[in-house]
Amino acid sequence: MDSEDEQYTKVVKRYTRLAIVSAFLLALFWSLDSFFFWIFFGSTSYFAFLAFYNRPRVEREEQKFEYARPTWQPPRQDSPINIPPNKIKLIIAISVIAFFGFLIILMIIGFATGDDNPPALVSEENAINETRELLAADPNNLDALTDLGNSYYATGQYDSALDYYERVLKIDSKNNSGLFNKGLVLYQKKEYQKSMDMLRQCISLYPDNIDAIMLLGDNLNSQNQFIQALDWYKQAYDKGARTADLLNAMAYLYDQQNQKSEAIRFYKEALQQDSTLVKIYDRLADLEPNKSDWYRKRAQAWR
Repeated sequence: MDSEDEQYTKVVKRYTRLAIVSAFLLALFWSLDSFFFWIFFGSTSYFAFLAFYNRPRVEREEQKFEYARPTWQPPRQDSPINIPPNKIKLIIAISVIAFFGFLIILMIIGFATGDDNPPALVSEENAINETRELLAADPNNLDALTDLGNSYYATGQYDSALDYYERVLKIDSKNNSGLFNKGLVLYQKKEYQKSMDMLRQCISLYPDNIDAIMLLGDNLNSQNQFIQALDWYKQAYDKGARTADLLNAMAYLYDQQNQKSEAIRFYKEALQQDSTLVKIYDRLADLEPNKSDWYRKRAQAWR
């Protein structure tokens, strides 16, 4: 039979391991929902308490003093107290029952106080509610109308977004953001002709709106009107646009027209903006065979 300290040590090790596992799960899942936080925080605290409570009772050897032990202090019991195995099993069983009861209480608290929506959605919903309050106070607030349209656009609710952008244009028919955003939504809905009409109107009023110029090129590109698309892309480039998407699109269109030198130039410039574009390395390996090994190594590094 194990000694008392050995029995306590085994129990402490068991609860310590359970506390460590619970702490790991707490770190892993706490950000998902408050329900998980309460569950694993409670189990970690519970097992840590049991590990502390069941630690071996190590008593220091009593020092010898010249004076007598006070009469109010009970004499030290030197004989060890052995815990019967069946009693240990009973203690463990009671602890397990208590633990699961504690978990049930935490689950009830978690469901009562938890939030089913992810933090990002809650934040977006709060922003929408705040914007609606601004509109309630000022129905013609262009910034609030635009922000609401942007929120709906970000979640793919294009019809709702379009409704708010049109409300902006009813108040200000020449609003830069309203014209561009409406053209953007129409592009996403694949209503290309309507989108281009809106973007041309935007560009005529705001010729430096590079986003509108690029989007007009995207409309034409989506309709396989490659030469016209490239013309608009070049206008955006000349005005300072240097996004990887734009440069890659220009390079591809030059490539399709067998303008090898221009294609290589813009492919390389696209890589300067985003060095992870594997397909560009593969294409450059074909366009510049003397450097193909280097390009393929770079492509492999990013796969």
